[in-house]
Amino acid sequence: MLLELEIKNFALIDHLHIRFDEGLNILTGETGVGKSIIINGIKLTLGERADKDHIRSKGEKTYLQSVFLKNPWVEDLLTGLGLNTDEEIVVLSRELLTSGRSVSRINGSIVTNATVKILADSLIDIHGQHHHQSLLNKQNHIDILDDYGGKDNKKLRKEFQNHYEEFQNLQQERKNLSIDDRDRERQIDLLRFHMEEIEGADLKEYEEESLMQEYNVLANSEKIYEVMGKGYEKLYNLRDTDSAMDLISNTVEEFHSIDKFDPQIKNFSNQLEEIQFQLEDVSREIRQYFENIEFQPEDLERLNQRIAHINDMKRKYGPNIEEVLTYYQESKKELENLINSKERIEEISNKLEQKSIRLNELASTLHKKRVETAKILEKKVSATLQELNIPHGSFKVAIFSKEGQDLDYEQKYHRKGFDSVEFLIKTNPGEVPKSLSKIASGGEISRVMLALKSLLADIDKISCMIFDEIDTGISGETANLVGDKLEGISTNRQVICITHLPQIATRGKLHYKIYKKTDKDHSATYLEELDKASRIKEIGRLLGGSSTAITLKHAEELLKIRS
Repeated sequence: MLLELEIKNFALIDHLHIRFDEGLNILTGETGVGKSIIINGIKLTLGERADKDHIRSKGEKTYLQSVFLKNPWVEDLLTGLGLNTDEEIVVLSRELLTSGRSVSRINGSIVTNATVKILADSLIDIHGQHHHQSLLNKQNHIDILDDYGGKDNKKLRKEFQNHYEEFQNLQQERKNLSIDDRDRERQIDLLRFHMEEIEGADLKEYEEESLMQEYNVLANSEKIYEVMGKGYEKLYNLRDTDSAMDLISNTVEEFHSIDKFDPQIKNFSNQLEEIQFQLEDVSREIRQYFENIEFQPEDLERLNQRIAHINDMKRKYGPNIEEVLTYYQESKKELENLINSKERIEEISNKLEQKSIRLNELASTLHKKRVETAKILEKKVSATLQELNIPHGSFKVAIFSKEGQDLDYEQKYHRKGFDSVEFLIKTNPGEVPKSLSKIASGGEISRVMLALKSLLADIDKISCMIFDEIDTGISGETANLVGDKLEGISTNRQVICITHLPQIATRGKLHYKIYKKTDKDHSATYLEELDKASRIKEIGRLLGGSSTAITLKHAEELLKIRS
């Protein structure tokens, strides 16, 4: 259940804090005041794609937070994700930054949007206007049917998909190996040549770094010899003038002669003496380095040849030594496969035959499950449509199967089995069921979607459902019946409904009015929780477009009926 929603600096909203209740929560307001913005705010906390253009004030970040009451399924998911489960609530938050980045959190822990979406599927179901179009696309019907089939059907379909992908991979491998003998020998010779060339290069990881370091020293050895020699002379070995070592040594002696008079001078003496020892050490190391410098032109030539050889390997086989060695290992594996290709092809063919049998078994079981599920779904959706004022409404699930057909793999199977599914509807007596897209009006589609959503929610045990404009294309008595249905759904779970119909709005346990204020340079969306008097006024507006004595009286009567 969604307990609270907070939105800051988002689209037309400066700051909103909304409290939701159990049962049916109603949101109403004029067109264009920002009702959909609130739903979009919820969606963003649930991991939907963010856009920095949503940020209202460009100098500040957008902050969105939704607070849910936990249910047992969410508890298990949180535990599996390693997230805090101590509280009775789940807090989903999202920050949209002006840079375009966004940060999502679950109970204060930063998570990916993919993680949020996993959790969101067990918290809430949002139905908006775009779902109407998804229902008209018959490619989605098989997914809806499988969803209604519950966890067993989903598990079975997942197992089929895994076998299907393995079957595809094996087929591709066999295809790659299935070449004629002449091409096979040609590839074997080429791979052997590449491998022998890489082996002959005797490449080592990180070799380039040490080579370049050695090259830099040899290429600049004359300058190094000159600078190091002069440096040693200045530090320790000047003849005509005092060296740095002589100067520091003399200074140390002079300070020692007076350091008994003041502790601070004694401190200076000690520090200078330490510097003297350090200088002696570094001077000795410089001398050793300097005396061991040898410049041999043949060494530089050797390095140049080695670096050129490595660059040649990189040009042929990879951008760096690591990639060249990886190419070698891949070539070795490919060579082994080609040499043993006949045996491997036979092995793959045997596996494909076994996989084909298993695929057919799983697809056949899926088909049977779908037929069973379709009968139940047809009956329940048809009954619900009749409750929603389509008295002759009949819902059919057409399942087209390729079971038993003599077809090759590509023609017979797809990722969801060998079935295709289409929802059909009959709205008048004497008609034959037809495709939803060909017969259903906007109002009928709304009612079919409402029926499906309510049934799927029972399967998924979703505790919160949001309906945005579910009343599209309906009015009058049909609106009353849709209101009855929403009110019935809300007895078992929380429902949040954006509506423009008074027949639905009067049924709400909690009613918010969304409105927009526009000043000279500023427009913003606000929210008001309606008490009895203001609710009569809002229902009156829904009835007649403006509040009059007649509409207010009618609104009061409607609310009395529902109370």
